[in-house]
Parts: sequence; structure tokens; C-alpha cells
Amino acid sequence: MAWVACSPVLAQQQRQQHVFAFIQNKAGKVGLRSATAYKYDVTLAVFNDLLRARGDFRQQAPELVMNNGEQFVAWMDPDNAQIGIEEKAYDVCVALGADSLHALAALLGHELIHYYEKHDWSRNFIHANEPLDAARKINQLDEGIKQETQADCLGGFLAFSAGYNVYGLMPKLLEKLYKTYGLPAQLPGYPSLPERVEITKTAMLELRDLQTVFEVAQYLSLLEKYEEAAQYYRYILQSFQSREIYNNAGVNLALAALSLFSMSEMPYVLPLEPDPNSRLHNLKGGPIAERLNMREALLTQALEQLDRAIVMDPAYAPGYINKACVLALKREWDDAEFWLKKGKKIGNVSMETDFTVLEGVLSALQNDTVQAQNLWNAAQAEDNLLAEINLDILAGLPREQEKINATATKEKINGVLLDDFLRVPEVEKEINLSPIIIAGVKPYAQSKIWLHYADDGRQYAAVHWCPADCNAPTQSGIRNGDDAGALTVAYGQAPRMIARPDGVVWVYPAANLLFLLNREGKVQGWGAFRKA
Repeated sequence: MAWVACSPVLAQQQRQQHVFAFIQNKAGKVGLRSATAYKYDVTLAVFNDLLRARGDFRQQAPELVMNNGEQFVAWMDPDNAQIGIEEKAYDVCVALGADSLHALAALLGHELIHYYEKHDWSRNFIHANEPLDAARKINQLDEGIKQETQADCLGGFLAFSAGYNVYGLMPKLLEKLYKTYGLPAQLPGYPSLPERVEITKTAMLELRDLQTVFEVAQYLSLLEKYEEAAQYYRYILQSFQSREIYNNAGVNLALAALSLFSMSEMPYVLPLEPDPNSRLHNLKGGPIAERLNMREALLTQALEQLDRAIVMDPAYAPGYINKACVLALKREWDDAEFWLKKGKKIGNVSMETDFTVLEGVLSALQNDTVQAQNLWNAAQAEDNLLAEINLDILAGLPREQEKINATATKEKINGVLLDDFLRVPEVEKEINLSPIIIAGVKPYAQSKIWLHYADDGRQYAAVHWCPADCNAPTQSGIRNGDDAGALTVAYGQAPRMIARPDGVVWVYPAANLLFLLNREGKVQGWGAFRKA
């Protein structure tokens, strides 16, 4: 927060510097030695999670430092590209019990946003140009509240992206930090403690909006509303940039374009498809010229988003393979092969066979079916499902359409029927993505309805989600904790299976049901859905 000079004692150990400190406790002791090793290791693991979630290597990634001081709680040092945290602050986070890692992520995320958003710029300019009239004018501007709100909000979203839940945590953490450090409610150069608590509450309202948009975007992708999902991700990018968000926007735009390709134009399965059985080639209609123009525009937009993901992190392999897929759809063979080869050089072992599959697709599309078969055989030997499907296509075995034997169930969760909700959809909070698009969430005791509502209801998608701690059963008796075998007995083999970092989502379009299975094959959440 405040722009402060380090104490003379610390200046004897390193050159004079300025730090962007969470607090300035002038009575606190100077940090003269490193923190306990295991505390540093725990903090470093959280810090690295946040750096990966940010995925921004356009500027030097900061270093984490940790000492036994009691002066700053946490800080951002732009001169040395460091994020610092004190051992005492770590102990305060630990005292929050089950929320300890989330609290640590909140503090570190806050300082990382100060670093990446260059919140030190105006104060650094003032310090370096004190005689200038421009510096005096900038000094008169009170940007502190704006910067702290942004650091809390975007730091919270960064933590959320990395798997930490910091919503509503900062007010409690602030009060505990002030009490433990023995600080008065009013510190020179800072808003008072009650004001800081109110700032964090304002930031949490903004964080809730971003989280809602992100959650709805994920459900839109699952429900194959790709263009709408891309629009949601682009809304997030106005406030928060990361390689994953750019990549998600690009992939969804590419998938929207893919729905405008006929079977003969793109018969093979590409690695960017989240589910190899999802594209069943029921081509969207319309005049041919209009369809071609629309898909070309979508592919161009997809490339723009994927380029930004690669610029943020030149070692981000998904960006390369997805860009190569888009270029393949544009039939720009040389460029597709160039980006494919660059991506392979990164050496992401988990994606190695996906690159091989794409090489096979490029060969097949250019009529080298012998080379395609060899490549897909090699990938299939490594259990790549995409390779197996493409080999079947090459052999002339048709991809079967979904056999719809089930009827849409009338699932009630917490006594709420989704169809009844949609007759008069009222949500806790509306986020207006545009004049005609609204995202929202409606919480219940154990569940939430996530809503996309557009064009006065002519377009919509809604998912009533029962998370891992929800004990409601489906009509067929499936609950969270049941295994994949029980799910298959109740509903049959899922027509669509979509891989996610935390497991796989089984989609039953005819029954309007989604199930999230963790890596152990246990149901960890389920939901009913409707879409226009």
C-alpha cells in the first residue's frame, strides 16, 4: 500500500530500495534472517500455483522472499522483482485453520496483482521526478483505494483460478493481522482498518461477478454453446488477463467455427475438441457464402486470442497446438506445421501424442493417408483416443450419431425444478455482459443455478448444479460419492465425456444431466440443464 523506505538496519545489508507494503509497522522488528524452511516451502508452493495461473511471462516473474520481520506483513519490491511475506503473517494465516492456504493465497495474490498491474508506477514517477509539475499533480491523485480494490478483486480471481477460495476471507484476515501485529486501527499513509475492511468488501462484490461469469462460461462450453462461452471469456479479459483465459476464448471460438464445417470439409477429429464424440456433423444451416464468412471470422478471432496466450507465455504448449489446429481449419498447411513443430519443441510430455495426432490430421488432409495412418498408429499405441477415432474414420467406419433412448427427466434439486425457475428467472446478482446478455447465479441451501440469458430469453442456458457437498440424489438414485459403474447402470454409457483438470464430465444430452467424476471415478458433482 504505502510507498516506504526500508529501515537503515536493512539498508546496511542491501541497497536502499522502495517496497509496496501491505502495512508499515514502524515499531516492528526488521527481518534479518530467512523464515523457517518448511514455512517457506509451503508458501512457495502456493506462490508457484498463482504464478502458473497468471501465466504471464511478458515481464520477469517475481521471486518469493520470506523473512522473520514484523514490519510489512507482505510486500511487492519492483526494484528487485520480488514478492515478500513475513513469517509472522504466515502464522496468522495458519491460525485460520481450514482457510490457511486460501488466506496465504489471498495475501500473495494481492501483492502479485500490485506487481503485474504496475501499481508502483505513479509513486516511482513521483520519486524520480519530484521537481516536475506533472509529478506534483499525480501525487495529488488518490489512487490508493482503486489500486487496493483492484488488488483484492483480481488477486482473489487469480487465487480462484489456481484453486483457492478467498471469497469473503480478507476482512477476517485483515482484522487478525492488525490484532496479531499489535497495530492501531489508523496507520499513517493507509486507510483506517474499518475503511480497509470496506474496501475488501467492495472488491469481493467485483470478484463475485468475475467468478460468476467464469463459472457460466465453463457450463456454456459443456453445453456446446461455444460462441457464447468465448464472449464470456473475453468479458473476463477486460479485467483479468491470463494465458488460460485467452486460450479458452480462442478454443471456444474455434469450436464455434468447427460447427460450420461439413463432414467432407473436416472429417477428422482435432486435439482442440474437448470431447472426441461431441461433433456429430449436424451442420449449422444458412447460405454457403454466409457460413463461410462466419467461420472465417470466428477462426480469425480465435487466432487473435491464441496469439495473446502465446505472447503471455512462450512455453505454453496448449496455445501452440490449438493455434496449429485453427490454421489447419484455415487450410494454411505450412503455417500449421510451423506452429506444430514449435509447440513440440517445448517438450510437454502429456501432450506429445496429441501433437502426433495433429500431424496425422495434416497429412490426411493433404492426401498422405499412409503417413497419417503411421502417425495415428503410433499415437494409438500410447492409448490416445483421438488417434483411435481418426483411424476408424480413415478406414471408412462411420461415427455413429447419439442414440436417444432416454427422455428428459424432471430432476428436482433442493425442491426446485429447473423448468419452473426458467419461467420467471430471478437471480441473486445480474452481470450485464452486453445490452442483451445477462449472466447470473441463484444460490440455494446446497445448490446453485447458473444462468446465461440473452435476447429477452430467446437464447438461454441454465445449469442447476449440486456440488460435492450436496447430498441430493437424482431421480435414479445417483448421489455424490457413487462410482462410475453405478452411474453407467443408472444412465448407460455417457454420449459425451469431456476431460477437465479435476476429472471428467459425463454429459447425457437426452436426460439433460451432467456428472463430474474425479480421477478416482467417483461422482463429485452433478446437475440438470436446459438450453435454447
